[in-house]
Amino acid sequence: MKLYLFPPSPRVLGLVALKNHLSLECEVQPIDLGRGEQLTPQYLAINPNKKMPTLEDDGFVLWESNAILFYMAAKRPESGLWPSDLRGQAEVLRWLAWESAHWDAESWGMVVFEKASKAVLGLGPPDPAFIARGEQNFARFAAVLNDSLRGKTWLVGERLTIADFSIAGFVPLAERMALPVEKFSEILRWYKGLAALPAWQDALIAKDAAMAAWRPTARSRFGDDDAAIRAAIR
Repeated sequence: MKLYLFPPSPRVLGLVALKNHLSLECEVQPIDLGRGEQLTPQYLAINPNKKMPTLEDDGFVLWESNAILFYMAAKRPESGLWPSDLRGQAEVLRWLAWESAHWDAESWGMVVFEKASKAVLGLGPPDPAFIARGEQNFARFAAVLNDSLRGKTWLVGERLTIADFSIAGFVPLAERMALPVEKFSEILRWYKGLAALPAWQDALIAKDAAMAAWRPTARSRFGDDDAAIRAAIR
């Protein structure tokens, strides 16, 4: 298998952690969004969305991070990360849909796009109105997640699933994005458990190394503007 991704991005943290957790043989192929590598004909042939991540496995191509999480977990059914029972599957699927529609697109994703992604992609300055909307939505959806975690170790009761890997990737960015995750004690408790996994720790180390390696590229675009560089690599 091969994973095409932009290593500094929080959107791929869960994917890398899951790959580690399942000990999957999977080559990581970096796609530098700042250099426009997602726009090359070769990459567009496998992902016409002009985005990452993308997975390639013996001629099979899959994009969308939550679909990739499912595919990787299905490679190791004994892990239980994709439940075998109908209700467990439905619960995980609900959280994957929630992550895509609300946690990412309407809250975290809005803030990260304005404060970081636009700098990487050269799309101009952040829009304060969109940031404010994302912050408002963050408070709304973080409360949903926080309440849902009460009395549970993981999102789906006492079993770790790909839902946890999907939703947790943005949490380490909270302070830098000025999103008050510290107000939600259940989210912090839950994330602490996930962050204790060696696979997650290794993914964080890889992410930090990728950010450091990308800094020269950022400097070539932003010069000595450290504020712009910090935003671009978050």
